[in-house]
Amino acid sequence: MLLYSFLTRMDATLLVSVLFILMIVLLYFGRQIGLRKIRSGMKREAGETGTIISAMFGLMAFLLAFSFGMSASRYDTRRANILDEANAIGTAILRADIYPSDQRIAFRTNFREYLEARIQYYEAGSNLDEVSRTQTVAAEAGKKLWNRAAELSHNHENLLPSQQMIPALNAMLDASTTRLMGELARVPDSIIWMLFILAMASTFYLGYASAVKETLDWMVATGFCLLISLVIFITLDLDRPRRGLIKLSTSQKAMIDLRENFVLDKS
Repeated sequence: MLLYSFLTRMDATLLVSVLFILMIVLLYFGRQIGLRKIRSGMKREAGETGTIISAMFGLMAFLLAFSFGMSASRYDTRRANILDEANAIGTAILRADIYPSDQRIAFRTNFREYLEARIQYYEAGSNLDEVSRTQTVAAEAGKKLWNRAAELSHNHENLLPSQQMIPALNAMLDASTTRLMGELARVPDSIIWMLFILAMASTFYLGYASAVKETLDWMVATGFCLLISLVIFITLDLDRPRRGLIKLSTSQKAMIDLRENFVLDKS
């Protein structure tokens, strides 16, 4: 069963909305603290402060690029895994035609059950109970297919079909495991937390440094916070295949097409 951490369970829109509000609040308090120090007569070296803030922004830009690249890479891997599984299932279904008619029908009945379970596995979305149920159904159907192929392989008349079917089934079952592991591989929570902390710290020191000026262009400052929040939102959304705006529907279409293109015997 899939295991979700606190960050993964939380809605990305809610997380980023809270982050955006906190960034604005910290920007304001940072400026107020800077203004208070200036009013108290404390002198500040603008060049030194600017260097520190520039270094912080550089670090944040690096972490944003790193985490975004990691999320995008995992997203591409998940897409490829779905296509590989669809191809593996399609190959195994075709190889059922090598068997005699009665065995062919039995194989295709189990394949229909397995394929439907794998399609429902995606359609379950963030409903973990339904995800677990579809995994169980697929595992049972896969076991039936494997046991049938293994039993038929004991018959020398089925030597050639067995040599074709068993590797195909093995690849099909392995593809489901690869897909599950790809789904579980996410950007580590520690990196996401660091991204949040760095974004908030950067806006605080940005407000603090702006105190040397009489006014702060809040439109520019708010736009900066909004853009940072949007990049973080896309990073989180890419890393959540079961929820959010960016889904794997295009790749999942390969599984749907497989159900529509292969006419599975109902007898």
